[in-house]
Amino acid sequence: MLMTTEQTKTQIAEELVDILDSAFFKTLSEPVRVQILKFLLLHGRSDIGTIAEQMPQDRSVISRHLNLMHTAGILTCEKETRHIYYAIDAQAFLEKVEGIADKLRACMLICCPDCCRKE
Repeated sequence: MLMTTEQTKTQIAEELVDILDSAFFKTLSEPVRVQILKFLLLHGRSDIGTIAEQMPQDRSVISRHLNLMHTAGILTCEKETRHIYYAIDAQAFLEKVEGIADKLRACMLICCPDCCRKE
């Protein structure tokens, strides 16, 4: 059975909303997590103590933020002896952003093709 244009539009719009309402974006919407991301971009792989020293929040709060970022696929996490090290998972992060851009592009082409025309 072929889907109608309205069904296709509805489906792709719902898929886009699901992506935009994902844990990925919710995780990045917290200013502290953005600061942690910035710290890791500038300093690379770091342990919780090093990251927490640069933030006004308690170490336990930073630890929770790091765990959420890891769960959302933004960071990698490695335990070495008594230390846990976090780093940006660049490949996963880029794939996620590229996937979002692809879904957004597809949605715009189907749902509002006039917006996508180049003059």
